[in-house]
Amino acid sequence: MSMDFKVTELNGFTSIRVEGDPSLDEFLRFVEVLGEQSRGWASACALCDLRGVRTLKSYAEHYAIGQAVGRHLAHLRRVASVVPPDRITHTSEKTARGAGVNLMVFTSEGAAIEWLCSGE
Repeated sequence: MSMDFKVTELNGFTSIRVEGDPSLDEFLRFVEVLGEQSRGWASACALCDLRGVRTLKSYAEHYAIGQAVGRHLAHLRRVASVVPPDRITHTSEKTARGAGVNLMVFTSEGAAIEWLCSGE
């Protein structure tokens, strides 16, 4: 896989930091693996920091990622993604929400953590 990720369980949520140049297929497999691993986490809230991902910029890719999140992360209570400001489209968010996943996309890690921990 042409990407690296680090999972850290914190107080109230699990942090996943992703870096690299994954293809769409590699990233979709990553979401599937994350779905399997996350079933054993202490928290049902996840923060996915995607600011280090340098690929996956198209509408079609974001739509496919939202579908994968819907299939594999529906058991989580909240999922927050953090992306660079020039990459925010809300396509994956809308697609995942349509599949029943409470996903929100942010450009600020602080705002994402606040939302994850707010319980609203």
